[in-house]
Amino acid sequence: MSTLSTETTGAGGATGVPTVTSRSLVSLLGVQRASIVEYLRRAGDASVADLAAHLEVSEVATRRHLAVLEGESLVGARTVPQGRGRPPARYTLTEAANRLFPQGYDRLAADMMDFLSAEYGRGGLRSFLRWRLEREVDHLRDAVTAEQLHDRLEQLAGALSDAGFAASVTPEGDGFTLTQDHCAIYDVAKDHPEVCAYEAATFSKVLGRDVTLSRRETLAGGSSACVCSVAPRPQHPSDSKPTDTPQTSPQTSPQTSPQNSPQGDPQ
Repeated sequence: MSTLSTETTGAGGATGVPTVTSRSLVSLLGVQRASIVEYLRRAGDASVADLAAHLEVSEVATRRHLAVLEGESLVGARTVPQGRGRPPARYTLTEAANRLFPQGYDRLAADMMDFLSAEYGRGGLRSFLRWRLEREVDHLRDAVTAEQLHDRLEQLAGALSDAGFAASVTPEGDGFTLTQDHCAIYDVAKDHPEVCAYEAATFSKVLGRDVTLSRRETLAGGSSACVCSVAPRPQHPSDSKPTDTPQTSPQTSPQTSPQNSPQGDPQ
C-alpha cells in the first residue's frame, strides 16, 4: 500500500482538513474517515468528542462517519464505566483494519521481483508470474462458481474486496465493468506493470472461456482505478463446449497489448 503524503493540511492549518498520511487510504475511505482511522491508529482509542474535535466537525457528523466504519468492520466501540450516568463509548480499530496499513510486504515483494529480473532475466520473471497466475486461478475458482456472468463477476469482486482491492461491478452496454478502487500491491505494480497484465489474465481464466476481458486502466498506470471491461463471448457454431482454458493469455490477450493497456506487453 502506498504511504505517500496527501496534499491536505493538519487540523487548524490553512485548510482545516486533518492530515492523512496515506493517499491510498484516502482513496478508499475518503479524507475524514481516513483521518479517523489514522487518529485511532495513533491514539489507540477515542470518544466521539475527541474525534469531532480532531476533525473539526460536529459530533453528529462524526457519528455518521463512525457508523460507516463500523458497518465495514473497521471500527468497534466499547463502553468505559465512569461512575454515574451513561458510560461513554470509546472507539478502536478492529483487527480487520490492520490490512489498511503498510506491513512492509510490498517492499519485500518488489525486491523479489527485482531479484528475479536481475538474476534470471525477464524470462525468469515471466515464469514466476505464470506460476503465480495458476495459483491465483486455483484460489479464485473456489469463490467464482456461478453460472451467469454477472453473478460470477459479483463473486470475483467479493473475493477481490476481501483481499483488499475494493472491487465492484457495474453494467456497461452488453457487458460489465469490473472496477478496483484500491490496489493492495500498488508499490509492486507501479514498478512492475507485468503484474497488472497477469492479474487481468487471471480474471479472464477464472471467468471462463465464454467471456472476453480487456483491461482499460490501472492505478499503477496513473488512473484513479483499475478498470476491466467484461462481456460475453459471441458464440459461433464451430465453438467447442466451454473448458477451463482461458479465452486469452498474458502474451496475447487484449488487456496486455500496448494499444489497450497502459502496462504494455508482459513480454
